[in-house]
Amino acid sequence: MNLNDLRVQLEEDLAWRLDELRRLRNELLGSRRPEEWPVAALRSILVMQYAHLEGYARQAFTLYVTAINARKMQSHELKPHLFASACTAEFEALRLPSPDTESEDGKLTRRAKKQVEFVERIRTLHMSAVTIDPEAAISMEMNFGSDVLRRTLFRLGIPESEVSRSYFKSIEFVRNTRNDIAHGNRKERIPPGLFQAHQRTCEQFMQDLARLITTAVAREYFKVPVQRTG
Repeated sequence: MNLNDLRVQLEEDLAWRLDELRRLRNELLGSRRPEEWPVAALRSILVMQYAHLEGYARQAFTLYVTAINARKMQSHELKPHLFASACTAEFEALRLPSPDTESEDGKLTRRAKKQVEFVERIRTLHMSAVTIDPEAAISMEMNFGSDVLRRTLFRLGIPESEVSRSYFKSIEFVRNTRNDIAHGNRKERIPPGLFQAHQRTCEQFMQDLARLITTAVAREYFKVPVQRTG
């Protein structure tokens, strides 16, 4: 995937999502003044806002992983964050407990075997091009918030400092409010000013995420920095 193709895919996915949100706001709010906005309309828009935040973040980071995989890089060329992401399945296999029906001796032997299998798998990965499974590396867990965003950035070797702190606050507001609505814990009206502020910030985050992913590929954030001597 070249840089131009990546940019086009990011922009196309972002465009239809923002267009859908705009159409929904127009249909539900129309020309009403903010103080007249229906409670149900604000709740519906915010739930859709969350869906597109999570969906776009997943798509953008998946395209980033796809671009990395296309380079067919060796483990020593990648930041350890990326190689660790490629080993997610191996980590999970090592972590899973032994069946309760096994004797204590059986559990100990099984644990030792799993450790050897883990080492063998890591050696194999070191000898071939690394492939990262996007589903494993970019797990939103249906709960995309500031914590999941930070973890995803870390796993993919993208500095958290590249994302404005104001975005984390708005993403967390949308996530928490959406959860409260889904669980029936929030039935009161969302203040229009608060709603508009976080809506604008989240949509700006989506636009900036497209630029960040493009920059990360162009500047090869995923590679181990070249050590200069002399």
